[in-house]
Amino acid sequence: MGVYINMEMPTAPVLFCIHPDGKVFADLEGGWREYKAIPVPKHGRLIDADALIKELEITEEDDHNGATLLMAVFLEVLKSAPTIIQASKEVNK
Repeated sequence: MGVYINMEMPTAPVLFCIHPDGKVFADLEGGWREYKAIPVPKHGRLIDADALIKELEITEEDDHNGATLLMAVFLEVLKSAPTIIQASKEVNK
């Protein structure tokens, strides 16, 4: 298992102190700042599922080959896949 620390990528080396309760202290720019470590379970490849769903959505023009039902089922499976790391708030939906 790994951990995810939700912070911007530092521009210089950073010293971290991670406590068992998930609190993370980072020595940034001469002062300690607090973050939270989020446990990340073992997982496969991480993708932007929202972008894939948007790309695969079927329009009426796509209905010419009879694949609409199959694609609709695939999209529902994709939408219900487990989330390993929540989407960034900065991502445009």
